Order: sequence, then structure tokens, then C-alpha cells
Amino acid sequence: MTNSVKDQFSDDEWFLIASVPSMVGAAMAGAGKSGIIGTTKEAMASMKSMVAGKNDFPDNQVIAAILEKADSFADAKDKAGVYREKTLSQLKEREIKTPEQFNTYMLENCEKAIALVRDRSGAQEADQYRQWSMAIAEKVAKAASEGGFLGFGGEQVSEGEKKLLAQIDGVLNNVG
Repeated sequence: MTNSVKDQFSDDEWFLIASVPSMVGAAMAGAGKSGIIGTTKEAMASMKSMVAGKNDFPDNQVIAAILEKADSFADAKDKAGVYREKTLSQLKEREIKTPEQFNTYMLENCEKAIALVRDRSGAQEADQYRQWSMAIAEKVAKAASEGGFLGFGGEQVSEGEKKLLAQIDGVLNNVG
């Protein structure tokens, strides 16, 4: 089932589609100054909300294929290594060195991924992929307060996070 979905895309297109949810989570985690505890909470929120996509959208073949389990720990480790190297290579190739540059890159990739999913898998798959990606952004933004001390005080969603959430929402909901 999931292999046929991947076959609709080139390897580079599939990498783009599969990497966008992680990039959204990473960008949101970098949008505020959460400190070590907050950053850990945001990383956990990103992982949990990604995995939740399987339950939230059980019939979405694109999401299921992205979250497909590895056959073994060694296979998972190998896939993670390949993913990491390809991501770092793309960032280096595009000379992305600042959070702002990464956010621009992530937003461009969101737009491309939504269009690819819509064009190859249909409007419903694309809409659910959109919802899933936005849920990841929102859950990461709300995972830790910003500007407090040791997790106390501060604001739940910082101005930087609000701005990035609006940008992600605008891109995800204005494609096609």
C-alpha cells in the first residue's frame, strides 16, 4: 500500500514531502527562546505530533508512508543517517546559516510539498497533510513558555512563534 504512494514521486520529491513536517517542527522550535528545558519539550512535542498523524489521519496513504516503521533498529538508524546527511547537504548547498534563512527554505518547501501531494495524491490527501503539518507547528509553539526562567513565567507562544505560525498557515492554506 505505502510503496505505491512513494512510487508516485521521484526520490527527491518524496524526500521533500517526508521532510516538511520535521522542518516545520524544527523551525517552530527555533522561533522562540525556550532554553534547554523548553527546547526539549518542543522536540518531544514535534515527535509526538508527527506520530499522531497516523491516528489522526488513518486513511492518508502519504502520512502512513512517511511514518512507515523501519524493519529493524539498524534500518531505522541507517535511514535517519541518510536523512540527516541529505538535509545537511541541502542546507549547505543553499548556504542556509540563519534561522530566518531556514524559515524561508521551510516555507518554500511547504508550498512545494502541498502542491506535489495535491497533484499526485488528490485534494483530500493534501488537505490532511496540511492539517497535520499545521498541527505540528501549533503543538511545538505551545509546548513551552518563552522568556521565563526554568519553565516559569514568560508567554505560552512568543511573538516570533506567532509570526511564524501565521506564515506557515498562510503558505499551507494558500496553495492551489
